[in-house]
Amino acid sequence: MKRLYAAAATMVIAAVFSGCSDKKDVVSSEIKAEEIISPRTITFEWQEPYMSKLDEFSKSADYQESNGIAGSMFDIRDLDSDGIPELIISPSADAGTKCTIYTYYSGKLTEVGETGNNGYITFYHEAGLMKDEFQGDGFVMGEFRRIAAGAFHTELTYYNNIDSAAKGAVIRHEIDKQEVTLTEYNEKIYGITEQPSLSVGRKYTFGETTVDYALYCSEGWDNVASASMKSAFKEKLTGLMAESGTTVAFELIDMNGDDSPELIFSEGISADDACRIFLYSNGELIEADDKYGINGRFGFDNEKMVFFTINPSTVEQFGSMTGASLEGYEKSDSLMECGRKYPATEETVAALFG
Repeated sequence: MKRLYAAAATMVIAAVFSGCSDKKDVVSSEIKAEEIISPRTITFEWQEPYMSKLDEFSKSADYQESNGIAGSMFDIRDLDSDGIPELIISPSADAGTKCTIYTYYSGKLTEVGETGNNGYITFYHEAGLMKDEFQGDGFVMGEFRRIAAGAFHTELTYYNNIDSAAKGAVIRHEIDKQEVTLTEYNEKIYGITEQPSLSVGRKYTFGETTVDYALYCSEGWDNVASASMKSAFKEKLTGLMAESGTTVAFELIDMNGDDSPELIFSEGISADDACRIFLYSNGELIEADDKYGINGRFGFDNEKMVFFTINPSTVEQFGSMTGASLEGYEKSDSLMECGRKYPATEETVAALFG
């Protein structure tokens, strides 16, 4: 696999973020003036129980070593909108593999149960619903679940055997185990599936640096960001959403280790969709000179501060915001998927940034 060091990603990032020493000083003084502090200073009760569970799983027979963004992975997401994120462990991305969800409820770690498929969970953020589906020989059956009071609750079940039509089967559509017309079926199903969704469960590998970042940094950015930073993020996202489609997403990640997050905007989920990266400086967001990744996402090495293309179809690209040389770079075991933590909607932006 050819590695593109100069023209594609590395030099562009270096020119924007390390080639202008004055700009670095401005960023540092702005952070100090706004009293932006490290998210590590914010502690949550769920952090240590989740750390213990991850350590326990990593020593179990179900754990698979990572080789790039592969093997066993995990995620931290608030699936029930109660302000406390759930821990999602994905043993692998093999066909049929379900994720196990844990929550911190009533002061203790609680196992919610298993759901999803192929190591992922399809999550409809606005509705708070997860899809659990099984495709059999000529039929499909599934349900939409939510988490409430530390347990799964089924919102709707469905079944259809339309793929058996060629075999002469009598076609049947069911909602909540009751036969319905095709129109009724589609109204119920599409009423959910037409909403923005995210694939969750496989965001972080089990490397030490990534586990530390996921538990002690990733969920604290909105608590430590200054008012002007939040305003800049909100204004930028509002403008980007106005000119984009419905599959856009975003997230905040510290990509250069300065305790100040970068804004990542994912343009969608098709092969041609990339991510745009914005650095906050002196009340403004400065965009990198190029777009990065495919399918609206890219990988990031938390230990070495290097980002890379996930499953590249042609050339694998590497880049860094630290200005470090990438010659001879090899990935660590502390990797994460970037770009699609939150759906880019007015509701989500308002909830995070006011």
